Amino acid sequence: MRFYRVLGFGLLVMPVWALSPQEEPIVQVVEKVRPAVVNIYTERIVEQLVADPFDVYMNQFFGGGMARGNRILQTPVRNLGSGVIVRPDGYILTNQHVASRANKLKIRVSLANGKDYEAKLLRDDDLQDLALIKIESPEPLPFLDLQSISPNLLGQTVLVLGNPVGYESSVSAGILSAKDRTLTIGDLTMEGLLQTDAAINPGNSGGPLVDLEGHLVGLSSAKMSVAQNLPVESIGFAIPADRVKRFFDEAIAIVEGKKAAPPERSAGVALKEKFGLELKDISPEESVRAGYAGRLGLLVLSVEKGSPADVAGIRKGMLVVGLGSVPCRSLEELPRSVRQLKGGEEVKVTILGATQQGNFVALRSGAVVLKAR
Repeated sequence: MRFYRVLGFGLLVMPVWALSPQEEPIVQVVEKVRPAVVNIYTERIVEQLVADPFDVYMNQFFGGGMARGNRILQTPVRNLGSGVIVRPDGYILTNQHVASRANKLKIRVSLANGKDYEAKLLRDDDLQDLALIKIESPEPLPFLDLQSISPNLLGQTVLVLGNPVGYESSVSAGILSAKDRTLTIGDLTMEGLLQTDAAINPGNSGGPLVDLEGHLVGLSSAKMSVAQNLPVESIGFAIPADRVKRFFDEAIAIVEGKKAAPPERSAGVALKEKFGLELKDISPEESVRAGYAGRLGLLVLSVEKGSPADVAGIRKGMLVVGLGSVPCRSLEELPRSVRQLKGGEEVKVTILGATQQGNFVALRSGAVVLKAR
């Protein structure tokens, strides 16, 4: 159908051709990219030590005496998200918080054509919130080529594809609103993120953000819903495509044996580097013997001479029970923010000290502020 644009004075100018729905750029991009977008469903088993109900009953009404011991309660925790196939042999990129590492982790991937696969977690990085998983398919799969990524220009049209709140293969559109944003989620601070007003909802995490040529802009990561106790709309965040590509290139090199995997950088290693503290988990039995009455925490094994911990007065044998506002029960539970500490940043450390005084143990507590070196 032909339309004419009318200017002032009743003059007709050149005809304007209307696009059919099939010719619209967004429709064409969705047709191109959608087959490479997957829905991800995970299930992991969380084990929790709970008291036997019989013991609780006997303790409450009969003073105990017939204890059967604690039980381990296994609870399945389910999660949903999105991902994008980046090689025809089944390699998929997503967020680490979608495919988080856990015991007995099950990952199911559903393709746009309805086929389901079991996936395996190959590499992940919790500080970058990125993960590489893989499915085995007898035939080559549609994929989004990482060799051509978007220039990421402010104001450009972007599309979000994924699995919001379980509505598979959904599409939303918006613009690239800002770059180099910082976002803190729990104990993780992420810098250099992209901001968009395209709808990003729970389940979109790990899905692609693409431009009108179908090139990767980034991976959807988070949505801001509340700020300063006020509701927020149309502010979503994505991990930039260049960072995603760097992660993939390194991860695939490690998986294919072309590069050695870097050593795990644990929070315990970071505490030793930044503060000169060498710590270990303490069992309830060890805690009692050390005079801490079964209190859990991190036992100080050594303090580097002249380190921030040494200057602050922390000594071997003390028990670290708090880091910032987070209680310390084990090295594994230390917040990821510990590994992100930069030189000069300060952290409040809560400690216990047990001192033998005759037949008694004096327990003193306090807090010191350590400055990372």
